[in-house]
Amino acid sequence: MGLPVWELVRLIGRAIPQTFANLDFLLVMLLVLFLIYGQYRRVAVMETIVLGSAYTNPLTETTTAMVYGLIGGILASVVFIGVGIPLSETGIWYVWPLALLLMLIHPRFLCFSYAGGILALSHLVFRWPTLNVAAIMALVAVLHLVEAALIRMHGHLAPSPVYIRGEEGEVVGGLSLQKFWPLPILALVMVAVTGELEGADLIAMPDWWPLIRPYQTPGEGKKFLYLLFPMVAALGYGDICLSRLPKKKAKLASFYLVSYSLALLGIAIGAATRPLLQWVAALGAPLGHELVIYLGRQSERTHPPLFSAKHGAMILAVQPGSPAETMGLLPGDIIIAINDYPVSSSEDVREVMVPWVIDPTIRVRGTISGKGDRVIEYKGKIPPLGVVFVPDPHEQRALVLRREGLLARWLKRRRDH
Repeated sequence: MGLPVWELVRLIGRAIPQTFANLDFLLVMLLVLFLIYGQYRRVAVMETIVLGSAYTNPLTETTTAMVYGLIGGILASVVFIGVGIPLSETGIWYVWPLALLLMLIHPRFLCFSYAGGILALSHLVFRWPTLNVAAIMALVAVLHLVEAALIRMHGHLAPSPVYIRGEEGEVVGGLSLQKFWPLPILALVMVAVTGELEGADLIAMPDWWPLIRPYQTPGEGKKFLYLLFPMVAALGYGDICLSRLPKKKAKLASFYLVSYSLALLGIAIGAATRPLLQWVAALGAPLGHELVIYLGRQSERTHPPLFSAKHGAMILAVQPGSPAETMGLLPGDIIIAINDYPVSSSEDVREVMVPWVIDPTIRVRGTISGKGDRVIEYKGKIPPLGVVFVPDPHEQRALVLRREGLLARWLKRRRDH
């Protein structure tokens, strides 16, 4: 008997509108959207403080995140149901508190791969907490698979310009990728029933389903019935583009993450019937995620910064709705002349535009942006031009990338004193 794909699609299609009609679900969804709006609002405030104006529109970003989150939620629901991952056996009520505690050590430890791996190892060694190792590892894999898809589709859009101070004190330009997605999911929960349910909307699944077998037993004379349970999850992606443009950086990050996700999902499915693979999955979840992070960082270290002042009057970011956007200027473009006056730095650009220029002709070198060299004629007055140039190496307004969480920084301050 094959998997009734169309029956599943029909069931999910009917369940989604019913889910959004549920008041409790809507309240949780609105809370998550409010938190996501707050994150984008914080980004916009930081842009205003450092750069003088906001390049991120919190409302637009939140609305876009909701659309992509719905797509991700449908994808997650299909995989959850297709594989047969029982949410009721994942120990999700242990995962969240542990993930929040780990975040105090380092922000990246908020990821379920660490909390899930620790809980799975605790179960294997101490038999506590009671959970299905294969189920929790499959949950981690599916969430990362959806995250990889969302990064590929949406992660590179609307980057935020930042000034980054390196380890040697020199400041370079970068583009910050900060994305947050609300994920409405239809997960599976198990209930033990006796007899048959009359009038219920049931789908007869094939004999091989579920791939993740229940850890518990239904009891004598009973059998498990799987129900669709609506839940809201939230995914986030944060990265800094220093040596690659956002689209290439997001594509590479998505590739690493989807490779990790598929490998972990395969091991988790195997672990449902092979106990030895439970140890591989429990160790592989956090270690594999660390490998993904390591590969991403190595790709940055092995390439020089793209956005450096030594390239001249290079554009780091273009403000939406500005004359620069109308002209088609892009991050990585280098302005080499305005009205036949050669420029070699951002200061030269500002001097040429004092107090303003009317209907300027701008020559641009586009070696990094990929659009090529071009001559742009603009009908109107500038400034404002609406760009952020790459910073001077001695720029004072710069961010220092933190490597520790709140707890680690507190312990460091206590040790220093």
